Amino acid sequence: MDTPSTEQDLRREAIRRRLTGEPRCDICRDLNHSPRWFSKWWAVYQQNPRTDFSDRSRVPLTAPSKIPESVVQAIVSIRKTLEAAATPATRYGLIGPRAIQGQLEDLDIDPPSIATIQRILQAQGLTHPIGAGNDSAYYPWLEAWVVNALHATDIITRHIRGGEEIQNFHTIDHYSHAAYLSQHTDKTSATTNAHLVATWSKLGLPQIQQFDNEGAFCGGHTHLRVIGQVVRLCLFCGIEPVFTPFYEAKRNYQIESFHSLWDAAFWSRQEFRNCVHVQTEIPLFERWYHSVYRPPALQGKTPNQMRRGVPIVCLKPTLWRSIPAGRLPITAGWIHFMRKVETTGEIELLNETWLVGQKWIGEYIRATIDTAEQRLTIWHKPDAERDWQLLKTRQFRLKEVVQPLLPAFRRNRARCREYLPG
Repeated sequence: MDTPSTEQDLRREAIRRRLTGEPRCDICRDLNHSPRWFSKWWAVYQQNPRTDFSDRSRVPLTAPSKIPESVVQAIVSIRKTLEAAATPATRYGLIGPRAIQGQLEDLDIDPPSIATIQRILQAQGLTHPIGAGNDSAYYPWLEAWVVNALHATDIITRHIRGGEEIQNFHTIDHYSHAAYLSQHTDKTSATTNAHLVATWSKLGLPQIQQFDNEGAFCGGHTHLRVIGQVVRLCLFCGIEPVFTPFYEAKRNYQIESFHSLWDAAFWSRQEFRNCVHVQTEIPLFERWYHSVYRPPALQGKTPNQMRRGVPIVCLKPTLWRSIPAGRLPITAGWIHFMRKVETTGEIELLNETWLVGQKWIGEYIRATIDTAEQRLTIWHKPDAERDWQLLKTRQFRLKEVVQPLLPAFRRNRARCREYLPG
Protein backbone atom coordinates (compact mmCIF):
# COMPACT_ATOMS: atom_id res chain seq x y z
CA MET A 1 0.00 0.00 0.00
CA ASP A 2 1.28 3.51 -0.87
CA THR A 3 2.29 5.81 1.96
CA PRO A 4 -0.52 8.31 2.72
CA SER A 5 0.37 11.64 1.12
CA THR A 6 -1.82 14.16 2.96
CA GLU A 7 -2.68 14.78 6.59
CA GLN A 8 -6.26 13.68 5.96
CA ASP A 9 -4.96 10.45 4.40
CA LEU A 10 -2.77 9.84 7.45
CA ARG A 11 -5.75 10.27 9.76
CA ARG A 12 -7.86 7.96 7.64
CA GLU A 13 -5.08 5.34 7.50
CA ALA A 14 -4.58 5.46 11.30
CA ILE A 15 -8.26 4.74 11.96
CA ARG A 16 -8.39 2.03 9.30
CA ARG A 17 -5.45 0.22 10.87
CA ARG A 18 -6.90 0.51 14.37
CA LEU A 19 -10.19 -0.97 13.18
CA THR A 20 -8.27 -4.00 11.89
CA GLY A 21 -6.90 -4.54 15.38
CA GLU A 22 -3.39 -3.06 15.15
CA PRO A 23 -1.99 -1.62 18.41
CA ARG A 24 -2.05 2.17 18.52
CA CYS A 25 1.62 2.30 19.50
CA ASP A 26 2.57 0.62 16.21
CA ILE A 27 0.30 2.94 14.24
CA CYS A 28 1.77 6.07 15.83
CA ARG A 29 5.31 4.84 15.24
CA ASP A 30 4.73 3.97 11.58
CA LEU A 31 2.90 7.20 10.80
CA ASN A 32 5.31 9.31 12.87
CA HIS A 33 2.58 10.92 14.97
CA SER A 34 1.96 11.17 18.71
CA PRO A 35 -0.56 9.15 20.77
CA ARG A 36 -2.35 12.45 21.48
CA TRP A 37 -2.83 12.96 17.72
CA PHE A 38 -4.22 9.44 17.37
CA SER A 39 -6.57 9.83 20.36
CA LYS A 40 -7.96 13.06 18.90
CA TRP A 41 -8.84 11.54 15.53
CA TRP A 42 -10.07 8.28 17.07
CA ALA A 43 -12.50 10.39 19.13
CA VAL A 44 -13.57 12.28 16.00
CA TYR A 45 -14.23 8.99 14.20
CA GLN A 46 -16.22 7.57 17.13
CA GLN A 47 -18.40 10.67 17.18
CA ASN A 48 -18.94 10.56 13.40
CA PRO A 49 -17.89 7.42 11.49
CA ARG A 50 -18.58 9.29 8.23
CA THR A 51 -16.12 12.08 8.99
CA ASP A 52 -13.82 13.19 6.19
CA PHE A 53 -11.03 13.83 8.76
CA SER A 54 -10.71 17.48 7.75
CA ASP A 55 -9.72 20.16 10.25
CA ARG A 56 -12.59 21.44 12.34
CA SER A 57 -13.87 25.00 12.18
CA ARG A 58 -13.26 27.33 15.11
CA VAL A 59 -16.24 29.55 14.36
CA PRO A 60 -17.63 30.63 17.76
CA LEU A 61 -21.06 29.54 18.86
CA THR A 62 -22.96 32.74 19.62
CA ALA A 63 -26.45 31.35 20.20
CA PRO A 64 -26.60 28.75 23.00
CA SER A 65 -30.20 27.99 22.10
CA LYS A 66 -29.04 26.93 18.63
CA ILE A 67 -26.20 24.58 19.49
CA PRO A 68 -25.50 22.36 16.44
CA GLU A 69 -26.51 18.74 16.88
CA SER A 70 -22.92 17.65 16.16
CA VAL A 71 -21.72 19.65 19.18
CA VAL A 72 -24.46 18.18 21.38
CA GLN A 73 -23.43 14.69 20.32
CA ALA A 74 -19.77 15.52 20.98
CA ILE A 75 -20.67 16.67 24.52
CA VAL A 76 -22.64 13.47 25.13
CA SER A 77 -19.82 11.29 23.78
CA ILE A 78 -17.13 13.09 25.80
CA ARG A 79 -19.19 12.83 29.01
CA LYS A 80 -19.57 9.07 28.55
CA THR A 81 -15.85 8.72 27.77
CA LEU A 82 -14.80 10.70 30.84
CA GLU A 83 -17.21 8.79 33.07
CA ALA A 84 -15.79 5.46 31.87
CA ALA A 85 -12.16 6.71 32.26
CA ALA A 86 -11.65 5.83 28.61
CA THR A 87 -8.10 7.18 28.33
CA PRO A 88 -5.12 7.36 30.70
CA ALA A 89 -5.51 11.16 30.77
CA THR A 90 -9.02 10.81 32.28
CA ARG A 91 -8.15 8.07 34.71
CA TYR A 92 -8.33 10.31 37.81
CA GLY A 93 -10.09 13.24 36.21
CA LEU A 94 -13.51 14.82 36.59
CA ILE A 95 -16.52 14.45 34.33
CA GLY A 96 -18.24 17.82 34.68
CA PRO A 97 -18.88 20.69 32.24
CA ARG A 98 -15.46 22.30 32.74
CA ALA A 99 -13.67 19.05 31.90
CA ILE A 100 -15.89 18.66 28.83
CA GLN A 101 -14.97 22.18 27.73
CA GLY A 102 -11.31 21.23 27.70
CA GLN A 103 -11.99 18.09 25.67
CA LEU A 104 -13.97 20.09 23.09
CA GLU A 105 -11.05 22.49 22.71
CA ASP A 106 -8.71 19.55 22.13
CA LEU A 107 -11.01 18.51 19.26
CA ASP A 108 -10.84 22.05 17.75
CA ILE A 109 -14.50 22.66 18.64
CA ASP A 110 -15.31 26.03 20.22
CA PRO A 111 -17.14 24.99 23.39
CA PRO A 112 -20.42 26.42 24.66
CA SER A 113 -20.53 27.95 28.13
CA ILE A 114 -20.43 25.78 31.23
CA ALA A 115 -24.09 26.55 31.90
CA THR A 116 -25.05 25.48 28.37
CA ILE A 117 -23.07 22.23 28.66
CA GLN A 118 -24.80 21.53 31.98
CA ARG A 119 -28.23 22.10 30.37
CA ILE A 120 -27.32 19.68 27.58
CA LEU A 121 -26.22 17.05 30.09
CA GLN A 122 -29.45 17.45 32.03
CA ALA A 123 -31.53 17.15 28.87
CA GLN A 124 -29.68 13.94 27.97
CA GLY A 125 -30.07 12.44 31.46
CA LEU A 126 -26.31 12.49 32.05
CA THR A 127 -26.07 14.35 35.34
CA HIS A 128 -25.62 11.22 37.46
CA PRO A 129 -22.39 10.92 39.52
CA ILE A 130 -19.28 8.98 38.55
CA GLY A 131 -19.87 5.25 38.45
CA ALA A 132 -23.67 5.39 38.37
CA GLY A 133 -23.94 4.04 34.82
CA ASN A 134 -24.79 0.40 34.12
CA ASP A 135 -22.61 -2.02 32.18
CA SER A 136 -23.80 -3.28 28.82
CA ALA A 137 -22.39 -6.77 29.55
CA TYR A 138 -21.78 -8.88 32.64
CA TYR A 139 -18.35 -8.38 34.17
CA PRO A 140 -16.93 -11.33 36.18
CA TRP A 141 -15.57 -9.49 39.20
CA LEU A 142 -12.66 -11.04 41.09
CA GLU A 143 -13.61 -11.70 44.72
CA ALA A 144 -11.20 -12.66 47.48
CA TRP A 145 -12.19 -15.74 49.48
CA VAL A 146 -9.56 -15.39 52.23
CA VAL A 147 -6.81 -13.04 53.43
CA ASN A 148 -4.12 -12.66 50.72
CA ALA A 149 -6.15 -14.48 48.07
CA LEU A 150 -6.13 -11.29 45.97
CA HIS A 151 -4.00 -8.16 46.07
CA ALA A 152 -4.40 -5.11 43.81
CA THR A 153 -1.58 -2.68 43.04
CA ASP A 154 -1.73 0.72 41.38
CA ILE A 155 0.33 3.92 41.06
CA ILE A 156 -0.98 7.42 41.66
CA THR A 157 1.22 10.31 40.53
CA ARG A 158 1.35 13.57 42.47
CA HIS A 159 3.50 16.70 42.19
CA ILE A 160 4.84 18.82 44.99
CA ARG A 161 5.72 22.50 44.88
CA GLY A 162 8.76 22.99 42.70
CA GLY A 163 7.70 20.28 40.27
CA GLU A 164 9.10 17.09 41.82
CA GLU A 165 7.00 14.13 40.73
CA ILE A 166 6.16 11.51 43.34
CA GLN A 167 5.04 8.05 42.26
CA ASN A 168 2.88 6.64 45.04
CA PHE A 169 2.65 2.84 44.88
CA HIS A 170 -0.38 1.40 46.70
CA THR A 171 -1.25 -2.27 47.23
CA ILE A 172 -4.40 -3.44 49.01
CA ASP A 173 -5.49 -6.91 50.13
CA HIS A 174 -9.07 -7.24 48.88
CA TYR A 175 -10.23 -9.40 51.79
CA SER A 176 -8.85 -7.52 54.81
CA HIS A 177 -8.28 -4.13 53.12
CA ALA A 178 -4.78 -4.07 54.63
CA ALA A 179 -2.50 -1.87 52.53
CA TYR A 180 1.16 -1.28 51.85
CA LEU A 181 2.39 2.04 50.45
CA SER A 182 5.75 3.16 49.08
CA GLN A 183 6.86 6.40 47.41
CA HIS A 184 9.41 6.81 44.64
CA THR A 185 10.61 9.29 42.03
CA ASP A 186 10.09 6.86 39.12
CA LYS A 187 7.79 4.00 38.16
CA THR A 188 10.14 1.63 36.37
CA SER A 189 9.68 -2.12 36.51
CA ALA A 190 12.63 -2.34 38.93
CA THR A 191 10.96 0.12 41.28
CA THR A 192 7.66 -1.73 40.94
CA ASN A 193 9.36 -5.01 41.82
CA ALA A 194 10.98 -3.42 44.85
CA HIS A 195 7.54 -2.27 46.00
CA LEU A 196 6.04 -5.72 45.48
CA VAL A 197 8.83 -7.49 47.35
CA ALA A 198 8.38 -5.09 50.27
CA THR A 199 4.61 -5.57 50.13
CA TRP A 200 4.79 -9.36 50.16
CA SER A 201 7.31 -9.20 53.00
CA LYS A 202 4.88 -7.11 55.06
CA LEU A 203 1.37 -8.24 54.04
CA GLY A 204 2.20 -11.76 52.83
CA LEU A 205 2.28 -13.51 49.47
CA PRO A 206 -1.01 -13.33 47.54
CA GLN A 207 -2.30 -16.04 45.23
CA ILE A 208 -3.54 -13.49 42.67
CA GLN A 209 -2.01 -10.06 41.98
CA GLN A 210 -4.19 -7.59 40.06
CA PHE A 211 -2.86 -4.72 37.92
CA ASP A 212 -4.10 -2.34 35.27
CA ASN A 213 -2.25 -2.06 31.94
CA GLU A 214 0.34 0.50 33.03
CA GLY A 215 3.60 -0.10 31.13
CA ALA A 216 5.54 -0.62 34.37
CA PHE A 217 3.26 -3.56 35.17
CA CYS A 218 2.71 -5.27 31.82
CA GLY A 219 6.19 -4.84 30.33
CA GLY A 220 5.49 -2.02 27.89
CA HIS A 221 3.44 -1.50 24.76
CA THR A 222 5.96 -2.15 21.99
CA HIS A 223 7.23 -5.72 21.75
CA LEU A 224 4.97 -8.66 20.88
CA ARG A 225 4.48 -11.31 23.57
CA VAL A 226 6.51 -9.32 26.05
CA ILE A 227 6.75 -10.99 29.46
CA GLY A 228 7.88 -8.07 31.61
CA GLN A 229 9.92 -8.12 34.77
CA VAL A 230 6.91 -7.56 37.03
CA VAL A 231 5.06 -10.52 35.52
CA ARG A 232 8.24 -12.61 35.80
CA LEU A 233 8.57 -11.72 39.49
CA CYS A 234 4.97 -12.75 40.16
CA LEU A 235 5.46 -16.07 38.37
CA PHE A 236 8.77 -16.71 40.15
CA CYS A 237 7.01 -16.30 43.50
CA GLY A 238 4.09 -18.54 42.53
CA ILE A 239 1.65 -15.62 42.10
CA GLU A 240 -0.83 -15.34 39.24
CA PRO A 241 -0.96 -11.79 37.75
CA VAL A 242 -4.33 -10.55 36.46
CA PHE A 243 -4.68 -7.49 34.21
CA THR A 244 -7.94 -5.53 34.14
CA PRO A 245 -9.52 -4.33 30.84
CA PHE A 246 -7.93 -1.38 29.05
CA TYR A 247 -9.06 2.06 30.28
CA GLU A 248 -11.60 0.74 32.80
CA ALA A 249 -10.40 2.06 36.14
CA LYS A 250 -13.66 1.01 37.80
CA ARG A 251 -12.59 -2.65 37.44
CA ASN A 252 -9.96 -1.85 40.08
CA TYR A 253 -12.42 0.09 42.23
CA GLN A 254 -11.08 -1.13 45.59
CA ILE A 255 -7.68 0.42 45.01
CA GLU A 256 -9.27 3.48 43.38
CA SER A 257 -11.37 3.98 46.53
CA PHE A 258 -8.22 3.66 48.62
CA HIS A 259 -6.56 6.37 46.47
CA SER A 260 -9.44 8.72 47.29
CA LEU A 261 -9.16 8.02 51.02
CA TRP A 262 -5.37 8.49 50.93
CA ASP A 263 -5.76 11.77 49.05
CA ALA A 264 -8.28 13.16 51.54
CA ALA A 265 -6.75 11.82 54.76
CA PHE A 266 -3.06 12.16 53.92
CA TRP A 267 -1.93 13.93 50.75
CA SER A 268 -4.23 16.94 51.08
CA ARG A 269 -3.51 17.49 54.77
CA GLN A 270 -0.19 19.27 54.35
CA GLU A 271 2.37 20.54 51.86
CA PHE A 272 5.19 18.06 51.37
CA ARG A 273 8.73 19.21 50.62
CA ASN A 274 10.08 16.19 48.75
CA CYS A 275 9.85 12.42 48.41
CA VAL A 276 11.78 11.81 51.64
CA HIS A 277 9.32 14.00 53.51
CA VAL A 278 6.42 11.90 52.19
CA GLN A 279 8.22 8.69 53.15
CA THR A 280 8.79 10.04 56.66
CA GLU A 281 5.12 10.91 57.19
CA ILE A 282 3.43 7.90 55.56
CA PRO A 283 3.89 5.50 58.56
CA LEU A 284 1.58 7.77 60.59
CA PHE A 285 -1.15 7.42 57.99
CA GLU A 286 -0.60 3.66 57.72
CA ARG A 287 -0.90 3.28 61.50
CA TRP A 288 -4.19 5.21 61.55
CA TYR A 289 -5.52 3.34 58.54
CA HIS A 290 -4.81 -0.16 59.88
CA SER A 291 -5.69 0.31 63.54
CA VAL A 292 -8.34 3.06 63.62
CA TYR A 293 -10.08 3.35 60.24
CA ARG A 294 -12.99 0.98 59.59
CA PRO A 295 -13.56 0.49 55.85
CA PRO A 296 -17.30 0.34 55.05
CA ALA A 297 -16.96 -3.15 53.55
CA LEU A 298 -15.56 -4.62 56.80
CA GLN A 299 -18.72 -4.12 58.87
CA GLY A 300 -17.15 -2.18 61.70
CA LYS A 301 -13.76 -3.90 61.81
CA THR A 302 -10.33 -2.43 61.12
CA PRO A 303 -7.88 -4.06 58.66
CA ASN A 304 -5.76 -5.21 61.60
CA GLN A 305 -8.76 -6.91 63.20
CA MET A 306 -9.56 -8.71 59.95
CA ARG A 307 -6.06 -10.23 59.87
CA ARG A 308 -5.74 -11.06 63.56
CA GLY A 309 -5.09 -14.78 64.11
CA VAL A 310 -4.89 -15.54 60.38
CA PRO A 311 -1.77 -17.51 59.33
CA ILE A 312 0.23 -15.35 56.90
CA VAL A 313 2.89 -16.67 54.49
CA CYS A 314 5.29 -13.75 54.09
CA LEU A 315 8.19 -13.33 51.69
CA LYS A 316 10.92 -13.86 54.28
CA PRO A 317 14.57 -12.94 53.62
CA THR A 318 15.44 -16.59 53.01
CA LEU A 319 12.90 -16.57 50.18
CA TRP A 320 13.51 -13.19 48.57
CA ARG A 321 17.25 -13.87 48.53
CA SER A 322 16.45 -16.74 46.14
CA ILE A 323 15.09 -14.26 43.57
CA PRO A 324 17.84 -13.74 40.94
CA ALA A 325 19.29 -10.28 40.41
CA GLY A 326 18.89 -8.75 36.94
CA ARG A 327 16.62 -10.23 34.31
CA LEU A 328 14.34 -12.88 35.80
CA PRO A 329 13.53 -16.14 34.02
CA ILE A 330 10.02 -17.13 32.96
CA THR A 331 8.56 -19.52 35.52
CA ALA A 332 5.77 -22.05 35.09
CA GLY A 333 2.47 -20.47 36.04
CA TRP A 334 -0.60 -18.60 34.81
CA ILE A 335 -1.07 -15.02 33.51
CA HIS A 336 -4.64 -13.72 33.19
CA PHE A 337 -6.11 -10.85 31.15
CA MET A 338 -9.65 -9.49 31.51
CA ARG A 339 -10.67 -7.99 28.17
CA LYS A 340 -13.74 -6.60 26.39
CA VAL A 341 -14.08 -7.96 22.84
CA GLU A 342 -13.69 -5.14 20.33
CA THR A 343 -15.89 -4.42 17.30
CA THR A 344 -13.48 -6.48 15.18
CA GLY A 345 -14.22 -9.55 17.31
CA GLU A 346 -10.67 -9.42 18.70
CA ILE A 347 -8.87 -8.77 21.96
CA GLU A 348 -5.40 -7.40 22.58
CA LEU A 349 -2.92 -8.77 25.08
CA LEU A 350 0.85 -8.42 25.30
CA ASN A 351 0.73 -6.15 22.19
CA GLU A 352 -0.81 -8.86 20.03
CA THR A 353 -4.38 -9.31 18.79
CA TRP A 354 -6.31 -12.57 19.02
CA LEU A 355 -9.57 -13.43 17.32
CA VAL A 356 -12.41 -14.37 19.65
CA GLY A 357 -15.29 -14.10 17.18
CA GLN A 358 -18.05 -11.70 16.11
CA LYS A 359 -20.49 -13.47 18.43
CA TRP A 360 -18.62 -12.14 21.45
CA ILE A 361 -18.37 -8.44 20.49
CA GLY A 362 -18.99 -6.29 23.58
CA GLU A 363 -18.66 -9.23 25.97
CA TYR A 364 -16.06 -9.47 28.72
CA ILE A 365 -13.80 -12.50 28.49
CA ARG A 366 -10.72 -13.80 30.28
CA ALA A 367 -7.59 -14.89 28.41
CA THR A 368 -5.16 -17.08 30.36
CA ILE A 369 -1.60 -17.99 29.39
CA ASP A 370 -0.24 -21.22 30.86
CA THR A 371 3.51 -20.68 30.54
CA ALA A 372 4.38 -24.31 31.32
CA GLU A 373 2.09 -25.66 28.58
CA GLN A 374 2.72 -22.59 26.33
CA ARG A 375 -1.01 -22.40 25.77
CA LEU A 376 -3.54 -19.56 25.57
CA THR A 377 -7.13 -20.28 26.60
CA ILE A 378 -10.05 -17.87 26.25
CA TRP A 379 -12.97 -18.09 28.70
CA HIS A 380 -16.41 -16.50 29.10
CA LYS A 381 -18.62 -16.36 32.18
CA PRO A 382 -22.22 -15.58 31.13
CA ASP A 383 -23.39 -14.46 34.58
CA ALA A 384 -22.68 -14.80 38.29
CA GLU A 385 -24.55 -18.10 38.57
CA ARG A 386 -22.82 -20.02 35.81
CA ASP A 387 -19.27 -21.37 35.56
CA TRP A 388 -16.54 -20.26 33.17
CA GLN A 389 -16.95 -21.65 29.64
CA LEU A 390 -13.90 -22.41 27.48
CA LEU A 391 -14.23 -20.66 24.10
CA LYS A 392 -10.86 -21.22 22.42
CA THR A 393 -7.47 -22.84 22.93
CA ARG A 394 -4.36 -21.61 21.09
CA GLN A 395 -0.63 -22.26 21.21
CA PHE A 396 1.43 -19.51 22.83
CA ARG A 397 5.05 -20.22 22.00
CA LEU A 398 7.76 -18.61 24.13
CA LYS A 399 11.32 -18.05 22.95
CA GLU A 400 12.80 -18.76 26.37
CA VAL A 401 13.07 -21.91 28.45
CA VAL A 402 10.38 -21.97 31.14
CA GLN A 403 11.74 -23.00 34.53
CA PRO A 404 9.72 -24.97 37.10
CA LEU A 405 8.37 -23.23 40.18
CA LEU A 406 10.71 -23.58 43.13
CA PRO A 407 9.38 -25.90 45.89
CA ALA A 408 9.54 -23.07 48.44
CA PHE A 409 6.90 -21.11 46.48
CA ARG A 410 4.53 -24.00 45.78
CA ARG A 411 1.11 -23.78 47.41
CA ASN A 412 -2.22 -25.53 47.18
CA ARG A 413 -3.86 -23.92 44.14
CA ALA A 414 -7.10 -25.94 44.09
CA ARG A 415 -9.27 -22.97 45.10
CA CYS A 416 -7.45 -20.70 42.67
CA ARG A 417 -7.98 -23.12 39.76
CA GLU A 418 -11.61 -23.48 40.73
CA TYR A 419 -11.93 -19.70 40.72
CA LEU A 420 -9.83 -19.08 37.57
CA PRO A 421 -9.68 -22.29 35.48
CA GLY A 422 -6.93 -22.19 32.91
